[in-house]
Amino acid sequence: MISVSPRAIYVVKQLELAVRARLDTICRDNGVTTTQYTALSVLRIRPGMSSAQLAVRSFITPQSAHQIVTELETRGYIERKPDSFNRRILRINLTDEGLVLLRSCDGAVDQLESQMFEGFHGREPLELRRSLNRCIRNLSSHP
Repeated sequence: MISVSPRAIYVVKQLELAVRARLDTICRDNGVTTTQYTALSVLRIRPGMSSAQLAVRSFITPQSAHQIVTELETRGYIERKPDSFNRRILRINLTDEGLVLLRSCDGAVDQLESQMFEGFHGREPLELRRSLNRCIRNLSSHP
């Protein structure tokens, strides 16, 4: 009998689905969607993005980004201000309320990552991140 291991892309998809299910619960418990949390997390790392830039970095369409930005602004988690050079571009930044929301999610997300890396030793989590990022770069550089 031949033993066949699942393809790496299948395993990556299984991991994505498992993480997404847990992240959906964490976000729901904090009153946001996973997509909204992702957008807020991106803005924490890269403040001052435009809605179009946020869409690319959050893996969503520009139309979805517009809806998410509008909702987050209405709820007081972000603010938009015109760019100093091109007033048609609105730069998005987190508000203090947005930072508080992210911090309230951080503990549970940290626990999720810790659980995911149970049984790993030393530099293994770092090496996994590096390997996955290399896979992303490889696929991004080839059509």
